[in-house]
Amino acid sequence: MLLIIGVFNSFHYVVGITAYDKYPLKYGNESRCQYMPIPAKEISAETPADTVDQEKAKKECLDSLEVERKNTKVDDLEKSIAFTVIGLLVFASHFYFARKRVS
Repeated sequence: MLLIIGVFNSFHYVVGITAYDKYPLKYGNESRCQYMPIPAKEISAETPADTVDQEKAKKECLDSLEVERKNTKVDDLEKSIAFTVIGLLVFASHFYFARKRVS
């Protein structure tokens, strides 16, 4: 079972790297940075400083998405390697002892 999960995660990781421009996130995407709420006190009139603050907040949001994308990529790679290696070790040990018992 571990081997199957490891192979599945490996395919998921390879497809995520090769098929997409940016590695897909598990939850959410860039659209969550499109709408940045304006604090209630600033609704009356936008000043140039407000626009700069909004652009800064959007840039910080996009930067956090890139960090999240990198972390997701590393986590997926780690899971695919761990499940595959552990699955192979468990299968090899069971196979060895099963062959030894039959002989």
